[in-house]
Amino acid sequence: MDSGISFQWNSLFLAVSILVLILTCGLAWIACARSRFRSSIVWLELFRVLLVAVAVLLLNQPEVIYQIDPTRRPTVVILGDESLSMETADMGDELNPMRTRQDSVRHLMDKQTWAAVEQDADVVVVPFASDPENDRTDIDAALASALDGYPNLRAVVLASDGDWNAGAAPVEAATKFRMQQVPIFTIPVGSQERLPDVELLSFEVPALGVANKTLRIPFSVESSLPQDHRAIAKLVASDGTEVTREFTIQAMGQTSEAILWKPDQTGDFQLTLTIPMHASERIANNNELSMPISIPEVQLKVLVIESRPRWEYRYLRNALSRDPGIEVSCLLFHPGLTKTGGGNRDYIASFPDDLADLSQYDVVFLGDVGVSEDQLSEEQCQLLKGLVEQQASGLVVIPGIAGHVMS
Repeated sequence: MDSGISFQWNSLFLAVSILVLILTCGLAWIACARSRFRSSIVWLELFRVLLVAVAVLLLNQPEVIYQIDPTRRPTVVILGDESLSMETADMGDELNPMRTRQDSVRHLMDKQTWAAVEQDADVVVVPFASDPENDRTDIDAALASALDGYPNLRAVVLASDGDWNAGAAPVEAATKFRMQQVPIFTIPVGSQERLPDVELLSFEVPALGVANKTLRIPFSVESSLPQDHRAIAKLVASDGTEVTREFTIQAMGQTSEAILWKPDQTGDFQLTLTIPMHASERIANNNELSMPISIPEVQLKVLVIESRPRWEYRYLRNALSRDPGIEVSCLLFHPGLTKTGGGNRDYIASFPDDLADLSQYDVVFLGDVGVSEDQLSEEQCQLLKGLVEQQASGLVVIPGIAGHVMS
């Protein structure tokens, strides 16, 4: 173990200290000479010079330094942010291609980068906020875990975009590091301002569709450009069909639109929506989204049960009958009819006899119908209940002015 004394001085303070000592010694000599070097005065002036010398010495902040050879190697922790915000592609310029923030610090997470440091210390690479199901970034917890987990910690290198959105403020952990004299070297990544960009945020393709029926597919676009501009969205299906939609993208905000696509055959398709790049746009890999959709061969079977052919019933029946993807059956309990049923092919003569016959229907519309002798029986109501409970079919109730559903 070696030891020594160190002073926290600078050239200006050292010059002032020497000048004060010279002036003190000069004044002491003059005082002694005037007293004809009387012993009492000489001792008094020597004591005064000693006091000034001690004050000057203390003002230069002397420290006793002990150099102890460590029994354990120091530890340097490399903290790398892997949250979802690090996937933002805003690192680059007009000469270099854009890359994500994560790619820009990837070399820091490689221990080969710190080979020179490992000659004198143990280097530990620790990623944080890497849970794909949680996009929260807790920088305070990452710093605290490094301070608590490595007793011989000597430094921390923190590579992050600084977007902490969980836990306490990182300044609290930084204060603990300062109290223990452990430095934190930060490597900030990401652009301080949002780059000019047009991003296709969503493409809401339904899971199922019906052949020869037009689908309205919503999508949304976010723009950080300073002005509105016109764009043409292009939808391309895996069978080669293309559809376009011209619309206006609002400046500095989100725009919601929809594009129409009509499948002419059944099967599984992959739909790709593309928004063209603007001339001033910097990020090119977020203008396209692809989603799957299935066009099954089966038709949706619907049963409509009503007591009187009121306006709501006629509108619903006509709308369902005109839909090529729906096979509709109607059951009318009209008191003016000689028998239950109706007048064309859409009508059935009676309520299905059992659950097996009723299970062919995907949706049942129940109008102003109740439990009575000339309408539904309790057993038939139990069949409707079983259809919903066991097959998860839809049941839509449309009450009427007669209030039969209250029974």
